Amino acid sequence: MFRQGWRYVTCYKAFICERLMHQSRAIVLRQIKYSETSLILKIYTEKEGLLSFIAKGVRGKKGRLSSAQFQPLNLIDLSYREARKSQLRQISDLKVIEPFTDLPFNPVKRTIAIFMAELIHSVIKEHESNKKLFDFLFNSIHWLDLSKENYTHFHLFFMMKFTKHLGFYPMLDGHKEARYFDLQQGVFSRGEPGHSFFIAFEDLSAWKQLINVKFETIKTLLFSNSLKRKLLKTMMLYYKLHLIHFKELNSHHILQSVFNDE
Repeated sequence: MFRQGWRYVTCYKAFICERLMHQSRAIVLRQIKYSETSLILKIYTEKEGLLSFIAKGVRGKKGRLSSAQFQPLNLIDLSYREARKSQLRQISDLKVIEPFTDLPFNPVKRTIAIFMAELIHSVIKEHESNKKLFDFLFNSIHWLDLSKENYTHFHLFFMMKFTKHLGFYPMLDGHKEARYFDLQQGVFSRGEPGHSFFIAFEDLSAWKQLINVKFETIKTLLFSNSLKRKLLKTMMLYYKLHLIHFKELNSHHILQSVFNDE
């Protein structure tokens, strides 16, 4: 016997193990129906990054797991077997770490959560541990669920702070005196950039606020619905300019519709 991950695994035939066991905190990003009783899942794990799983029996009456446990952004403690001949790990046990108190029942929060899950799944490609990124995602989801006010700005705050972990967080040199922000270069400037990918005026002021705000000061953001829609469109463009593989998100337009002026 030898220790692998969190439990002892018995090995047979010259210490060759068919499947090794692992345990990790994780965040559910996506589920796809695989059969009448099974799901294919994309889950971001603390120990190994983004992984694919198969959960069998979740759609049956007698299954140990249920599809409700795999809702977008669920925070879970996951036990699974390592796959030898497939990219699909098999889930052996799971528990929800902190059941949501408001997120699934609040239409605005639920729409933001679906958008966040699609965004995370779209941009994260790494299959390795990234503790700082995982903690940021975990804390962001927890904040969204527990927040009582001003959570309608959270998707903008999240997208801005997410860029720190993706490698294109805005350069802050001269940002206080700047009159423009160059979306293509990710820098502030006093002079107008020589292309059309920049922001200025009211948009620039809001952009600076998103950079400076923290979890505990999100309540200070007071953007109108029209400005929220405009900033989301700008943020999507910013991601497209810096991530070659970034594609249009299906949930983007649904989220935009939430902030239509009454």
